[in-house]
Amino acid sequence: MDSAVSRRYRPGRVLAVLAALCVSQSATAAASSLCPAGSIQLIVPWPAGGGTDLQARIIAEPLGQRLGKQIVVVNRPGAGGVVGTNSFVNNARPDGCTLLLATGAANTAAPYLFKDLHYDPVTDFTPVAFIAAAPNVLYVGSKSDYKTAQQFIAAAKAQPGKYTYGSGGIGASSHLAGALFTRLAGLNLVHVPYQGAAPALAALLGGQVDISVDTAAQIAQVRSGALRALAVASKRRLEALPDVPTFDEVGVKGLYYAFWGGVAGPKGMPAAMVEELNQAVNDVVREPKVRDYFVANGGEVNPMTPAAFMSFWQEELKRNKDIVAFAGAKAN
Repeated sequence: MDSAVSRRYRPGRVLAVLAALCVSQSATAAASSLCPAGSIQLIVPWPAGGGTDLQARIIAEPLGQRLGKQIVVVNRPGAGGVVGTNSFVNNARPDGCTLLLATGAANTAAPYLFKDLHYDPVTDFTPVAFIAAAPNVLYVGSKSDYKTAQQFIAAAKAQPGKYTYGSGGIGASSHLAGALFTRLAGLNLVHVPYQGAAPALAALLGGQVDISVDTAAQIAQVRSGALRALAVASKRRLEALPDVPTFDEVGVKGLYYAFWGGVAGPKGMPAAMVEELNQAVNDVVREPKVRDYFVANGGEVNPMTPAAFMSFWQEELKRNKDIVAFAGAKAN
């Protein structure tokens, strides 16, 4: 054999090349085990530009980088998250190609707000990873006489039925959190529902309602001086509002309510795929840039295992059943 040919086809060299090919093929297989068909759709059952949409978009790029896949955010809004969630349940396959931005509203409150919900809030989903929660906050306008939650509570107790709280509509997070506040604080407040968060905010800013117990999305109004935050519905103070006490601190014990989001897959998703996604999402939300975004906007980041997320999900279902009933929100 020619010496050049013999050098080219030496057995040791052949084995090394074969080994390298095997490693390469193994790596490729591992990378394509999640949605071999291509990019991953992350369904957001809410309008573009809203808080839930931004939650999806802030994690999409870094999550895609970790998975070696493009994450495409697809908005399918309607009926408080129900339209897009129902579409997801009907069309997604457990291959990792279609994921859902699950929320407390669509996945744990909607079952008690809609008569003809076409999905089971537990069995039609595979909880994968918790992203973040935005606790509700007790707000008053900057011109309000009340500087503390205790002052408002005392005034409301002295004159039952006089004071009002606004919300973005029947069954909205601000409605349910406001109802929970009236219950736990022992108040008689009048609920004034609006057609969405924007008109509800305008009413509070304009003095048409006395308070709201809205999500942390209104923190920008606090920073601008247009609103005053009196208490937060979380177990600890928010990093974004370090001087604002929790409801526990002002004497309204156990008032915890938040608009939360997480990643879910369809039912029957393989355990190995769930673990891979869970690790990737948890790593992403721990990244300083991502974490800082959520914290700056009044959020709390709390990575969970799939089992812990499932437990949290089920507990939220139980809590919302009681809260929706007390709030008097009738199923549509």
